[in-house]
Amino acid sequence: MGYGVNMNKNNFRKYVDDFFNELVLYDDYHNGHYYKDLLKTGIDVFFDNENAYNAYEIYRTFFMIYQITAEDKSNESDEITITHEPNTLLDLVKIMKKYEENTGDLVEKQRDHFIHSVNVFLLGLAIYSQNKNYRTVFKQYILESPYEKFYRIDNEYSHEEFLYRWGVASLFHDIGYPVEIIGKQLTKFMNDGVKSISSSYEADTAIDFKDFNEFNTIIKMDSDFADNYTSVYPKSKFLNLFKPTDIMAHKIATDFKNVDVNDVVKHLNSFVKIMGENGFIDHGFFSSILVLNSYGYLIQKYAKNHDFFFYPIVDSATAILLHNYYRNVLQKEQFGLKNLNPSDSPLAYLLILCDELQEWNRKPFGIKDKEKSRVNELLLKIDDNEIDVEYIVKSGSMGLGFSEDKENTLYNVLDIYDIFASGLRIVTDVKHESILKAIVHSEIQSPDILLRNVEKLAIKIHEQYVETTKRQYQEKIDNNEEIDKDFMDKYNGLCSFDELTPQLKIANIRQARSIPIKLSMIGCEIADMSDGRAAIEEFLDDEILELAIFEHDEWMAEKIGTGWTYGPKKDVKKLITPYLVPWDDLSEDIQQYDIDPIKNIPSLMQSIGLKVVRTKQRLLTFEMHKFYSKADDFDKLPDYIKYSNYKQADFLLKILSELGYDVVDVESQGSAISSFDEVEVEYLAEREHNAWYKLNVNLGWKYGSVKDEKAKTNPNLVIWEDLNPDIQNSNKNTFRNLPKLCENVGLKIVKK
Repeated sequence: MGYGVNMNKNNFRKYVDDFFNELVLYDDYHNGHYYKDLLKTGIDVFFDNENAYNAYEIYRTFFMIYQITAEDKSNESDEITITHEPNTLLDLVKIMKKYEENTGDLVEKQRDHFIHSVNVFLLGLAIYSQNKNYRTVFKQYILESPYEKFYRIDNEYSHEEFLYRWGVASLFHDIGYPVEIIGKQLTKFMNDGVKSISSSYEADTAIDFKDFNEFNTIIKMDSDFADNYTSVYPKSKFLNLFKPTDIMAHKIATDFKNVDVNDVVKHLNSFVKIMGENGFIDHGFFSSILVLNSYGYLIQKYAKNHDFFFYPIVDSATAILLHNYYRNVLQKEQFGLKNLNPSDSPLAYLLILCDELQEWNRKPFGIKDKEKSRVNELLLKIDDNEIDVEYIVKSGSMGLGFSEDKENTLYNVLDIYDIFASGLRIVTDVKHESILKAIVHSEIQSPDILLRNVEKLAIKIHEQYVETTKRQYQEKIDNNEEIDKDFMDKYNGLCSFDELTPQLKIANIRQARSIPIKLSMIGCEIADMSDGRAAIEEFLDDEILELAIFEHDEWMAEKIGTGWTYGPKKDVKKLITPYLVPWDDLSEDIQQYDIDPIKNIPSLMQSIGLKVVRTKQRLLTFEMHKFYSKADDFDKLPDYIKYSNYKQADFLLKILSELGYDVVDVESQGSAISSFDEVEVEYLAEREHNAWYKLNVNLGWKYGSVKDEKAKTNPNLVIWEDLNPDIQNSNKNTFRNLPKLCENVGLKIVKK
């Protein structure tokens, strides 16, 4: 397995093909089946169209290949038999999918785990196929175990043993996630509901069981179930081997020699209480118990060889437990384990690695996650020496230090160099159309407009719409243009605001309410006429386009929410419109209906005694750019530099707050400081450089001896201590001059 390949394309699918090219299934080889082909076909279709429907086909095929039933599915036979045993794990997978899809809006943070688990499964196959070191470690782990029933072909170790154990661990590692969703829902309700009444409320939440032992028990059908296992491990007979936590505690103590089984038993038995007291839920804990409960029942009922449970299944279930438990518990003070070495638990090692790396196409369900950008694609390079992962983000940003944080997490939990001698590298390539748009969606909060102003604006918006439509009608008449039926219906339907249908009134109200967020997206805000900042009379062309697209997206959400559907011809009575399509699919005439309201915002605000101005934070961004470049050309900068400058200004405010400073309006109370001492300057400059470093790594830049925009290299992409002293001094000058820069835009720095 494995072959040399560079990183200019996505090798993921080819790596998985490599795995299957080397794989021979026992039932195919001995009994004439084509099970491998069935599984590979489902995987190929999934790669072609990565969705929930095709993901479920992989779950189902894998589970049925290894399903434990009364029927002998391996032997060839012309007799048709029916399997009556319920697919308990598949049922749990479907429940997980339903919970994610139907309850995401009731939690802050939640992403897809259904398709995610399939991608984790496939990523593990890719790593296994391309890295000889991991294959060697896994095989050695199997051969050194007392378990002798592992998959063989012609009496030799078979890769199917990895496929089976890894499939159970990866595909079912999140089936307990609904428990975590329920806990998050309760927490969100308390925080958003009860605590919103007053911040003085202290109402914490926790998930508990009336009797946890009822859940933490494998149904006993065969009293001799564990006899073979206890004969190999005599100390295990003092444990309850019908109790999943005891079984996994013994497995952990067996794999990790410095861990006392009694300490793990005690901790796992009290883990539900610990989670409640500390306000978190580890879904891996519940997933592992569900896997053991399900397989424990089926193996007792149907399998002659009970070792089949205590070795591969317990190995997979314990890996599921460890994918969170290792870093959150075993690496903490009580147990003090070092970075996980793959030879101790190959499955847990791989599950932690793949679970952390699998970021592409993870659909967001939670409120906060929906606001964030996400990885669309990846480029992958895996060989015997290294693993390189490049995430492709087509719009927006993943946040400061996204790639670096992932690397740090994995290097702090896993012994990376034991498998990849040259290490692990993660970068994020952000391919933005408008990166500033992503900032404000996720990070900028805008105020609500008072209802009386919403009312005024809604009426004015409608009046401007009427004026625009009348103007367009007259232009068509003057130019002898043919007027189509849709436009004529629109013209003939013009009326006053009071005469509008409820749906059309709501449309105008929605537009009025969204003005603050639209302004925030381009660094503007609403101010009183008395404000000293200059009024914005018109927006830049790229700002108009950005906001018009946003307006169209909001309009589509409004229409869908009020019962409209897509159709090739507009039918108001049936709520059908041909314009429920992406912006680029609209004609220029239709796009104009979104552009005009954006152009009209400044005059609209003036009509009710308000004005549009640049935010002082954005003005500070411009001022800092002028300070560095000695030029007033911010709007001509590439998007990524605009973004970097904006984030720098935003970050400066945060680190100033750490030192007890606030940046406030010049007319606010408090005396402005005129300078920082040099110790503070050094601290602030280093913090600012570290943030710049993380940001640019996140944008796909790397160290190079010369700055190269195309290659994305920069000689300053080093830690603070290695930075050229002249550049260090330049960073310090930012803070030496910051009080003056703030003063230039009507701000001042004060002690809190």
